[in-house]
Amino acid sequence: MKEVGYGIIGCGYFGAELARTIQEFEGAKVVCCQSPGEGARRLSAELHCDREETVEKLLAHPDVDGVIVASPNSMHHEHVLAAARAGKHVYCEKPFALSVQDADEMIDACKKAGVVLMIGHVMHYYEGVRTVKNLISSGAIGTPLCAHAERTGWEPPHDAVSWKKQQKFSGGHLFHHIHEVDLMQWYMGPAKSVFAVGGNLAHKGKGFGDEDDVLLLTIDFANGSFGTMQYGSGFRIGEHFLKINGTLGGVKMSFKDNTLTVYRQDGVETIPMFTDEASAADLSKLFKKTDGGIAYGKPTDKPPAYIAKAVSDELRDFHSVVCGAPVPERVKDLFDGSSARESVAIAAAALRSKESGQPARVE
Repeated sequence: MKEVGYGIIGCGYFGAELARTIQEFEGAKVVCCQSPGEGARRLSAELHCDREETVEKLLAHPDVDGVIVASPNSMHHEHVLAAARAGKHVYCEKPFALSVQDADEMIDACKKAGVVLMIGHVMHYYEGVRTVKNLISSGAIGTPLCAHAERTGWEPPHDAVSWKKQQKFSGGHLFHHIHEVDLMQWYMGPAKSVFAVGGNLAHKGKGFGDEDDVLLLTIDFANGSFGTMQYGSGFRIGEHFLKINGTLGGVKMSFKDNTLTVYRQDGVETIPMFTDEASAADLSKLFKKTDGGIAYGKPTDKPPAYIAKAVSDELRDFHSVVCGAPVPERVKDLFDGSSARESVAIAAAALRSKESGQPARVE
């Protein structure tokens, strides 16, 4: 089997971990990396790969067959289109795009180029998250009626304001922490409209960016069910959970407690969201340091075990498909772009609703 060469665009906290991980697979090699800061220099030294000055040079590298796009969110559109034009397979970190138009262009470009596209919605690979999907699909809780998610916390001032805290680069909490939006549509189906209120209430001035710190959403799904969400860094009582009520029962995922509680007509069962000891221990450590809802890794940090395991599982699927294997049915939505597009559409509609003061249609 021919060795697949990968180029890494964006070498920060997550990009570096994606590079380390894919390098471990048989038949995979990171041949070069690129980022404007020190990340590419560190990663090049760590993995003994080439370091390119520009994305154009990385894409022109003769040994690059596929790219991992982990650049700032606002640059995903540019980098995915460039990779598709160059005929390179693409793994793109979340959020896929900051607008529906950009998402559609990226999906279409990869289809026309005949390259593999996978979007990194890593929570689809979390053990407890997939258990909930299986419970819903099997009818164990009946027809889902309503869902509620919270990803909230409080942030102090920062010595240096990252791009992640600036709306035009990150898209704000709704996009940068798009996981719960993604899970809502994955569990409940396509959304019809969103009503949202919010603003930057307590994080202005030195040490802060300009993103909204309080966001409250109500989602009207096409199948007649509903969802509500709370997002942001303006919550002194931080939470990180998602719950779904159905006609026959319900389920709640609590990241704080590492618990998955299933409510059935014949009783209640509580099991761990993560059963391996390393993942459970790292999750516990996170919530001892922070409320966990709003957390960011530094460029020199390495992700906790529960993220590292999920990253390994998703990149294994990506590498396998690049090597010619069929797309696994269980993650088809991550390869055809449907989950990413729907998530972007919901987040974009929420921001339009917030600005207009009226419900916004999900495109």
